[in-house]
Formats: sequence, C-alpha cells, structure tokens
Amino acid sequence: MASEKADILKPYGELDVLGLYSEVAPYLEAFLKGREIASKTWVPKAKVPYFLNRAGKLGELWIEDFNHIDNEFLQSRANRHLSEVKNQLNERQILLWRYFVPRKYSEFFYATNGKGEGKLIDRIFIDIDRTNLPPDKSLEVTRLLLEEMERQREDYEDFELVESIAVYWSGSSFHVYCFLSRPQPPKFYEEKLQFHSGRVLFESWTDMWVRKIRQKVSFKITGGHEKRDNYIVIDPSQTPSGKLARVPLGCLHIRNFEIDGISIPLSENIIYDDDIVEWLKNLTLEYVVKNAESLSKHLWSFK
Repeated sequence: MASEKADILKPYGELDVLGLYSEVAPYLEAFLKGREIASKTWVPKAKVPYFLNRAGKLGELWIEDFNHIDNEFLQSRANRHLSEVKNQLNERQILLWRYFVPRKYSEFFYATNGKGEGKLIDRIFIDIDRTNLPPDKSLEVTRLLLEEMERQREDYEDFELVESIAVYWSGSSFHVYCFLSRPQPPKFYEEKLQFHSGRVLFESWTDMWVRKIRQKVSFKITGGHEKRDNYIVIDPSQTPSGKLARVPLGCLHIRNFEIDGISIPLSENIIYDDDIVEWLKNLTLEYVVKNAESLSKHLWSFK
C-alpha cells in the first residue's frame, strides 16, 4: 500500500493530501453543498498533536472551492511556501492552502448542520465509537441499530421524519446517518437524540436504541459523547449545528501520525458481508479514487 499512497499523496514528491481530496470532491458536491468545510491537521512533536481549521478562523471554505485545485497549484505547494507564491494564487487557492497545509496529514471534515449554534437540523449523525474494542463489535452494533430503526419506522409515527439512512466506514469504525424529510428546530436534538444516563420520563431515540441493543450483545454498550474504554458508544452528539463530521468519502483516518484508513459509504450488501471488516481495513487509496463515482451512489442511502 505504501507505493499506492505515494502516487496519490505525493504527486510532486512531497506529501500533499489535496491531490486525494480533489479527486473525490466532485462526488461530494451535492452532499456538502452549503456546509462549511473544516480540516484536522496533524503536527508531530507538537504539544498539541493536531489543530482544527474551520469557518470563523480563516474564512469559509466550500466544497466548490476544490475546483480550484489543478496540477500547477499542487506543484507550487510541493516545494514552496505560501508567502513565495501568494501573489500567483486566487483567493480560494490561498484559503485551500491554509486549511490543508502542505507536507502534513490533514483529515477532511465539514459542519454537519452548518456552522454556529441554533440552526435547523436536516441530518442526524451517529458515531459508533469503539474505544479499545475491535471493529467487528462496532459492525455488530451498526447492524442492530439499523434493525431497530426499521422497527421504529413501522411502530413510531415520529420516525417517519427519517427519509433515508446511510452507513459509512470512517476508516476505523462506522457512522450511521439519518436524512430528514423536513428540517427540524434545534430542540429536536434534545428531545429525540440526546442520551440520558439515568432514568427519564420520556426516552429519546438514542436511549431506546441503547436499551434495546444492550439486550442483544455480550459486550458493554452506552450512549452519549464521552469515549469509554471497552465500550461501544452510540454517539449522536455531532448532530447539532456548530459540530463537525468526517467527510464520508475519501477522508484519511490518521492514528499516531500515520494513515490508519480511509472513509467510504457502504451498500447493504457490504454491511451484511461477514468478511467486510478485513476488507475495509485493507482498502487502498487507489481503490477509493478509482471507484469514487460508484461508491458515491450510497452517500444518501445504503439501500
């Protein structure tokens, strides 16, 4: 896989993630339209191992801005500093340069339901976190969650809001998205998605999912936003506006300053393939770029 990485990530001899991200960007335009782009850049040997760039600090970056990436731009980033070539670049290229620093690994994020607090919610993002547990456990929970959502669609009128469901491999675990037929006010998160660790009069959807899935697995399950060792955590906390989500196609997953995986949308056949985890762990960047168009067909639905 090392030589394949080098072809995509070192187009002119130096590490540059923008070559990869420019390849998948055209297939993400509808999915990310109107949602601010963010990046997570890793810095070895720094006191804080990474920094976030997002709208508000540098200015707003959009998925359409990736159309400004070309070979000349990538070549200028290989061995020059921004100050040396700034007058040769347009405003969007300068912003791309600042968000995705050359010669560093950057992960590709976006504002799930827009930047700032208090905006409408039109998609639910659920992270199946697997701290210290193998990915096959998070796959088991993902499958059970999908089954519970199907039952919920039949039994609960309010779940009719969910128009479609998609599942993504994050590069390390699984994400489940619910796309809503009508945007909902901010209180929708507190009423339907926020996890309660104790007893409550009215369960949220997450409370119910956790309770029912706990009854079907032999390992520990909880909900909420806190990572817990040896637990699978069903975490919807990145849903409200102002929160960030990993881009579901072509985003590098970095661990210990090395590539640990790459994100892709999943089809129903893949989700229920018993050998899927090993295949996902061994995905190559070449494969994802070559098949980006076909993979993107499952961005909005796993079916």
